[in-house]
Amino acid sequence: MTIVKMVLRLLCLAPFEETQRHWRSQRQTSMIVAVLGFWFIYQLLFVLPNFDYPQVLSWISDPLNAFILILLSLFLIYHAELGIQVVIEDYISTENLRKYALFFLRALRILVVIISLVAISSILIGGKP
Repeated sequence: MTIVKMVLRLLCLAPFEETQRHWRSQRQTSMIVAVLGFWFIYQLLFVLPNFDYPQVLSWISDPLNAFILILLSLFLIYHAELGIQVVIEDYISTENLRKYALFFLRALRILVVIISLVAISSILIGGKP
């Protein structure tokens, strides 16, 4: 898988995946989410001693932290969509309803990705969240 295809998938612009590619994407995103999740938990436990609003805001304003948070949110959202897609494909028997549910799921993911990117980037550039 090329970097361009991975970025397109993360940004919701790639088509729905075939079975083998879907399985592989679930495994890859789960490993990436685990690594980024450990980083996030470490940051919460040891870097941020308390969760005061100004302190959290300054922590997110660091470009490295903001970049890793964006990556974590993108991979988490993509991984969640992959899991829900399997449930939809397994338990919705009507072909048209399944297709509409998958497109609704894709639209919902696009919305959540946009909200995440806007929220983190607005904090990064110094605006109000």
